[in-house]
Amino acid sequence: MSDRIGLRQLRAFHAVMMTGSIGAAAERLHLSQPAISKQLTALEHALHLHLFHRRSGRETTPTPDGIAYYRAIESTILALEDLEPIARNIRDGRRNRIRIAATPPLINSAPLMEAVARFLETNPDVQISLEPRHRLDIEQWVVTRQIDIALALLPGNHPDLTSVPFVETHAVVALRRDHPLAELTRITPDDLISESVILPSQQPLRVKIDAALDAVNTIMRPTHEATSATTCCRMALTGLGVAICDPFSPTAFGSGDLVTRPWHPTVALTYGVLVNHSPRSDDMSAELMELLRDRFVAAMPRTG
Repeated sequence: MSDRIGLRQLRAFHAVMMTGSIGAAAERLHLSQPAISKQLTALEHALHLHLFHRRSGRETTPTPDGIAYYRAIESTILALEDLEPIARNIRDGRRNRIRIAATPPLINSAPLMEAVARFLETNPDVQISLEPRHRLDIEQWVVTRQIDIALALLPGNHPDLTSVPFVETHAVVALRRDHPLAELTRITPDDLISESVILPSQQPLRVKIDAALDAVNTIMRPTHEATSATTCCRMALTGLGVAICDPFSPTAFGSGDLVTRPWHPTVALTYGVLVNHSPRSDDMSAELMELLRDRFVAAMPRTG
């Protein structure tokens, strides 16, 4: 059997990962179940990897190798799905889609949504695709040009990337409006001795928070953690504790029940976009970037 990896194999693999079963994948791709099974077997032989646990009459579950492989090539598979629309737009002399990747705190923030809304007022025929991505993954998406605009905590680490800052700000404490600490004008580690503390995990924001605490010889062990700062805010809003986070995640909650207070020791944060050293010339992306900059500057958080 040939060791070449084919497009049909990757599409079958993607469909099974998305639907959870060979039967559902067959329906999605308008193929027979034996055809999907054949493509998966061919892909496994080509990769020399066991991608799925296949049990008769049950869902098809990915192996650890299958999950790792999917995560590594997800952006490539999604790009393959765009091949025909891209060609059609080139033939028509137009571009009607802008892909924005951002970390969850930014993808859910009010400034981004406001910028997109204003952009679509003057560009109603453009489709906006929002792609939430982990901070550690987003740089590869930029390098491989799988997205048009990437919003993230700066700076970038990849040598082929340029960081374009939008705003300089600081970490805040997010808590319910009726929390006793909401009466303070600034919150410090001493104020949290008897409180449940929620911190983001597995991301550069946490590294910066820990570094600031280390600088003042303070160790803080969180009561709760979440990989997304937005989830940390949701936990605080539910009353599970107080969250130390970026200032934009709380803007995703418009009820007014979640408020922010300055955090000390100060954790300096710079937000902006990551681009290739040689970015593509694109008037629409440039227009959207300017709107994003304006809205994030206007949204510099106010306490209260």
